[in-house]
Amino acid sequence: MDKMRRGVILLITLSVIVAMLALVGVIFSYLQKSRDSASYTTALIQADILFRDSKDVIKQLLKKSEKDKEIRKTIFDTLYTAPMTLQMDDNESYVTLTCRPLDSGVNINWLKAEGNATAEQLKAMAESTIDYIVEKYDISDGTLLLTKISDTMSARSDLEKKQGIIMLSQLEDIVREYRFESDDIAKSAIPWDRYFSFGTDSSTIDANYISAELLSQLFDMDSAIVEEEWLEGDDLKQFLSDQGGDVSRYNSKIFVAQAQERMRCRVMFGYGEESYAFGFKYIEGRATEFDFYGKQ
Repeated sequence: MDKMRRGVILLITLSVIVAMLALVGVIFSYLQKSRDSASYTTALIQADILFRDSKDVIKQLLKKSEKDKEIRKTIFDTLYTAPMTLQMDDNESYVTLTCRPLDSGVNINWLKAEGNATAEQLKAMAESTIDYIVEKYDISDGTLLLTKISDTMSARSDLEKKQGIIMLSQLEDIVREYRFESDDIAKSAIPWDRYFSFGTDSSTIDANYISAELLSQLFDMDSAIVEEEWLEGDDLKQFLSDQGGDVSRYNSKIFVAQAQERMRCRVMFGYGEESYAFGFKYIEGRATEFDFYGKQ
């Protein structure tokens, strides 16, 4: 693979950069005016302002690229693979925006999928991913772990009043409970978010942004080759064809090639000589689930 492409794919066009700088100018004006009055409360207010401005930045960037697929893809590649940081001349005030696709993994809630043939394939995919992790990371009682995950999915979430696992922290809590109950001591950390996505409203995978770990598992490929050759943002189907992956497993109803406007973003900002962060979901023009993480 041409290594130069790894750098080129992250470059955004000059016109888009100019648009971005214009949009975030208002962000820095807020930071400059209030940077000397830092406290948790004022930082939270600042985060709320940045939350609304960050949403507008993403929305307008994507809107400007609606008619140009190449620019649009470059914007998604940049959002997902290269955190964007803008900084004031004083070197204290800055904003860093990092986003990840919401649907870049196998949705953990597909373990409960049922109905048509596609639903059965979703369920089989989730089950095989659990089986793979149980073996790869030496989990001693995969049946107990799967039972605890299934029980949680059958209960209603206090956060959204819906059935299912809606965030990574819920799954991590389940795993901790499982380890306590089974005396299964972790031999290595399991990067659950490299395999699974969360939420109850998705039936697809953002195909070109799946992790190398998940790619090698789903398509029965040598992990060393995938780690070396796969670049998130590449065309997954073409990669499988070029590298000898099992293309027959690529179901276009599940693996969506065009990037979706469904992402979770994290913003870190400098404020009053401290750094703070917050996160939110961005789905098709709407930003929800603001979560202030506080001082970093």
